[in-house]
Amino acid sequence: MFQLQKAEFIGWNLKRGSRSFKKITGGMALLLLLLIVSACGNSNGSNGGANAAPTAAPSTSPGSAVNSSAAVPAEENETQTVIDAYGETKVPLHPKRIVVIGLEDVLLSLEAPLVYAYGFDGYYLEDQLKKKNIMLSGSADTNPNLEAILAAQPDLIILQKYFTDENGYAELNKIAPTIAYTPDNWVSTITELGKVLGLQDKAQKVVDDYNGKLNTTKEAIVSAVGPDKTVVFTRPSEKDLQVFFPSFAPLIYDKLGLKPDDSIAEFQKESPDDWGINTSLEKLPSIKADYVFAIYGGSIDTEKALSKEKEASTGLENLQVWQSMPAAKNNQVFNVSARTWMSSGPIAEGEVMDEVLASITGKR
Repeated sequence: MFQLQKAEFIGWNLKRGSRSFKKITGGMALLLLLLIVSACGNSNGSNGGANAAPTAAPSTSPGSAVNSSAAVPAEENETQTVIDAYGETKVPLHPKRIVVIGLEDVLLSLEAPLVYAYGFDGYYLEDQLKKKNIMLSGSADTNPNLEAILAAQPDLIILQKYFTDENGYAELNKIAPTIAYTPDNWVSTITELGKVLGLQDKAQKVVDDYNGKLNTTKEAIVSAVGPDKTVVFTRPSEKDLQVFFPSFAPLIYDKLGLKPDDSIAEFQKESPDDWGINTSLEKLPSIKADYVFAIYGGSIDTEKALSKEKEASTGLENLQVWQSMPAAKNNQVFNVSARTWMSSGPIAEGEVMDEVLASITGKR
């Protein structure tokens, strides 16, 4: 969703820090771990279970014969070439143990066979991932944990591109075939991954269900308040103000029957960026929107960091400059969760739709 996604903005929201990849000390450490896990996988034999290591089998190409009744069927050893954000990668046609790093929303929606995912205390998908007994990274740190990923014994890794760089991508490929996608457009990503994973029908259903919910929500909002209500999506703090633009948040400004406030066009004239603008609190009186949606903190802030952001801004809404906004005077400023509002995927956007509908109409 809201291009937390955008390359020019990702560095700010992903902990405002470096996207450099955390290396294991010395290349030999990774090699040693690979050998250990490989040995463990071979010793597991036919002892099953969801977390058992996959049995090693000879590599086969399409149509080749395997003279062993115990061998994995040929079609399960076939590979396909996938073009991703970093190039081309050969991946299994039928992956059974997938690690996902940063694209959990899409992979959960596809009901893909996940064994490991990015997730931590407060992450908006934490409960859903835990219910499926999927191992979590346990940290808001976006640097992939190579040791934990290796221990999960994946046959495929699916990566949100902005979580690492080409060097990190190469390290992950030493563990299992890795494909990377930007989260700029989750619909195209889920469609592509549906093809890669053989889940085309499921991907199409997710998109169709999303569009159905979108149309229903828009109709409910327009029916309740009319087609001409205006909106601003912002992130205030003690010292400054971020205002997000329609290109960054099309769901809010374009798809739910609301219109950008006139102040947005003025802010766009002042900003060199298409995601939005960092500006002064003194600009608050220029916002005449009927509705203002405000977030504090970032989507992957820890609970402690998020609480600190909220506490630091408690006095802001009592300031005269804040109260000068029509939306504030009419009690139509809504504090919403950065967890979902700054995340990408059908689950996050579905929750945002519910939140906008409830805020404006009092209904869900």
